[in-house]
Amino acid sequence: MANLVRRLKQWPTLHHQVQGCACTTPHHFLSSLFLPLTMTKAVFPHLSLTAVPLAHRNVHNRTRGLRMPNAPIPSDLQQRGGGGGSDSDERKSRNQLKREARRAVRWAMELASFSTPQIKRILRLASLEQEVMEAIMLVKKFGPDVREGKRRQFNYIGKLLREVQPELMDVLIKATKDGDQSRLQALSGSIVVGEDDEEAEETEYEEEEEEEVSDECMNIAIRWFEGLISKDVKITNEVYSVRSVEFDRQELRKLVRRVHSIEERQVTTEENVREVDEAIMAARKSLTRFLLSIVKQMPSD
Repeated sequence: MANLVRRLKQWPTLHHQVQGCACTTPHHFLSSLFLPLTMTKAVFPHLSLTAVPLAHRNVHNRTRGLRMPNAPIPSDLQQRGGGGGSDSDERKSRNQLKREARRAVRWAMELASFSTPQIKRILRLASLEQEVMEAIMLVKKFGPDVREGKRRQFNYIGKLLREVQPELMDVLIKATKDGDQSRLQALSGSIVVGEDDEEAEETEYEEEEEEEVSDECMNIAIRWFEGLISKDVKITNEVYSVRSVEFDRQELRKLVRRVHSIEERQVTTEENVREVDEAIMAARKSLTRFLLSIVKQMPSD
C-alpha cells in the first residue's frame, strides 16, 4: 500500500515528462485499476485530447507534403496548359516564316546564277515584276569581294520573292538547271524553241560583252558604294579626292545620306515594309549610278 501511495505521489511528475508520448498508455491503464472513477474520467479525457491532435496533425502534414512550395494549384495548371497551345502555334509560325525567308534567299541566289534570258523567262512564268529583274541584274554585277553587299541584296530579292508560288518556283528553277525545255514549254504553253531563242542568245552574248567591258568600272563603283555606306574613312577620302572628273560632291553627300536615313528608318507596321524596301532599293540604285558615272569618266591607266 505504501508503494502504491508513493507511485501516486510521483504520478504528476511522470505524467508531465511523458505527456503526449505513446509510452504513457500503460501507466494510464494501470492507474485506472486503482484510481477512483472520478479521477479516471478526469485523466483519460485529457490524454485522449492529447493523442488525437497529434494524429490529425500528422495526417495534415502528409497531405501538405504532396505539393511542392509555390506549386500551382490544379486550376492554374489547367489555365497554363490551355495557353500553351497558342504559344506553340506562335512559335511554329515564326519558324515557318524563317524557313520561307531562307528559301526565298536561296531562290535569289539560284536565279542570279542563270543567264539573262533564263531569268526573264522564269520571272515571266512566275508573274514577277520588273523590279525583281532589276534587283537580280544588279547583284549579278557585284564582284566576288563584295560579300556584304551581295548578302543584303539577296535578302532584298528574297523579300520580293516571298509571294510567289513555292511549287512553281521550285519547278522553274529545277527545269532551268536541267535544261528541260519540254517542261518549261508545258509550264508556259506558249514558248516555241526557234528564232526567238536564237535572238535571246544573241542578246545574251551582247550583254555579256557589255558586262566584260564594264566589269572593272562596276567593281570600283561597288567598292566605293560599300565604303561610303559603311563610312569607311579611307574609301570616302578616295572618292572625294578624285580630281580627274568633275562631279557634284554635294549631290554625292545627299545620295549617301538618303541611303543611310532610309536604312535606319524604323519599320513600325507590316504594311510599310515593302514601301521601305522599295525606297532603299531606289536610293541604292541612284547612288550606284552616280558613282558609276564618275568611274566611267576616269581615264584608264
